[in-house]
Amino acid sequence: MYPGMLSEKRTNALPRGEIARGKSAVSRLFSQGGRLKGGFLLLIYSASRPVEQAPRIPVRVLFTVGKKLVPRAVDRNRIKRLMREAYRLEKNILTRALAFDAGKGDHQVMLAFLYRARADAIPSLERFRAEIRHMLKNLLSNRLPQTREGDRIE
Repeated sequence: MYPGMLSEKRTNALPRGEIARGKSAVSRLFSQGGRLKGGFLLLIYSASRPVEQAPRIPVRVLFTVGKKLVPRAVDRNRIKRLMREAYRLEKNILTRALAFDAGKGDHQVMLAFLYRARADAIPSLERFRAEIRHMLKNLLSNRLPQTREGDRIE
């Protein structure tokens, strides 16, 4: 196989199951979720009972870029790729802190990263990583709801 071929197994990719899907779940996240503002990203988050399709996935994530802010599809796709890669590299902050065990985990965290800046200068991967790292640490420090036992989901 040649490097980069589609049939090659991608071990470092963000798993499909971690991508938030479903109109009802996404609309519930946008209507009821908490918000964290960053420099050029907005994070919408909520912790809830796991959905039936993915009960063992502790975190589901969504990436979006508005067409009004970034009119060219090429730029929107590049920004989403950068956000996905930055999240993939920084998600261990969240997954380690959640210490999710499939047998006892009773919450699922849903995240939506929204790009809020213009397409004039697309931030670098390092800037995306720094922004996402800061947002995830802020989310863990004081934003996630309490569990049934009264302990923070950490």
